[in-house]
Amino acid sequence: MSSFLYVKTLWRGYRLYALMIAVIVLLALAQPLSGEWLRFDRLAMAEGQWWRLFTASWVHLSWQHALGNMAGVALLAYIAGPSLNSWRGLLLLCWCVAVVGGGLYWFAPDLYRYAGLSGALHGLLLVAPFVSPYYGRRIAWVFFVVIVAKVGWEQTPWYNDMALVDVIGGRVETRSHLLGMLAGLLFLMQSYGWRTVRLKPGV
Repeated sequence: MSSFLYVKTLWRGYRLYALMIAVIVLLALAQPLSGEWLRFDRLAMAEGQWWRLFTASWVHLSWQHALGNMAGVALLAYIAGPSLNSWRGLLLLCWCVAVVGGGLYWFAPDLYRYAGLSGALHGLLLVAPFVSPYYGRRIAWVFFVVIVAKVGWEQTPWYNDMALVDVIGGRVETRSHLLGMLAGLLFLMQSYGWRTVRLKPGV
């Protein structure tokens, strides 16, 4: 009985992360059909298939690519804990996915195909330590600096975006990481800005 209660409690606190991993696995099992219909494809979107802006994050180039992003979701669950297993967490997820998809479409006109959750994960991981009950503000800022430094390095000529091509099956789209990070940053700014407004006397 105690084991059942433990699993039930774990599910209640981590179900959003479990559902994220389940979606990745199911779509990986449905390849190549899922990729053909859900990945970011500029030509297909020009013909009206706009859903790809939101679904591209959930399909992957290979099982290795999918496993890497599932590890990212597990890291997110470890850092954020139950704090993002909520409507706020779901809103943040949708926001990061939308910013990555829309940003790539509007600001990366040379990009014709894209797949993967890593862009959105950068935004989620940026926010996670700030809302986590397990980490203080200093640790959260360390996470922040590390992610910003990583993404900044990826935008330089010294980063080799083809280094993992034999592992994941394609080039690392570093602009998706930048867009995801910016989405997380905007979410943090809005969240803390609104909190400041609410705490003002007389409001």
